[in-house]
Amino acid sequence: MIEDTRLKRLENNLNSIEEVSTISRLQDVNTDLILSLLGQKLGSGVYRSVYNYNLDDKYVIKIEPNATDSNISEYLLWDEIRGLCGDLEWVKEWFAPVKWMSPNGKILVMEKTFEYPKNKKLERPIEVPVFFTDLKRDNWGWIGNKFVCHDYGFLWKFIKYEKKMQKIKKDCFW
Repeated sequence: MIEDTRLKRLENNLNSIEEVSTISRLQDVNTDLILSLLGQKLGSGVYRSVYNYNLDDKYVIKIEPNATDSNISEYLLWDEIRGLCGDLEWVKEWFAPVKWMSPNGKILVMEKTFEYPKNKKLERPIEVPVFFTDLKRDNWGWIGNKFVCHDYGFLWKFIKYEKKMQKIKKDCFW
């Protein structure tokens, strides 16, 4: 069912799956696409690499070469979170928004976060919600005045949105 949907999306964007196949065999086109979209490499983890998005500096591109489904998990979680309202609307404030994901999940476009300049007078929070399990500094950044998680592809424990907070250990986070 999912594979049918992916193929249908490809056929809607191009004239046919054959056209996709033809284009993908053109090495020069593949190289041009990669070089046009991917800017400077910002970092990498065990499963993904992150690059500036050349077409819009407000975003990054996450490339996932192996079948870990980190991009898909992140996209599905954001898709759920962005629809939260009422008493759960506060949850959105803790996550960097996902803009787009490729049909097979290997490419994800997310709003870019920044490390906050030390000369600014904005304090990092001393607590984060308990549903965050990986509190590494590299997983967090700023979008404007909001401190958000930008690496949440493996939030397996994300079962319910509790307002319960946890203290951050200084040595592990800042």
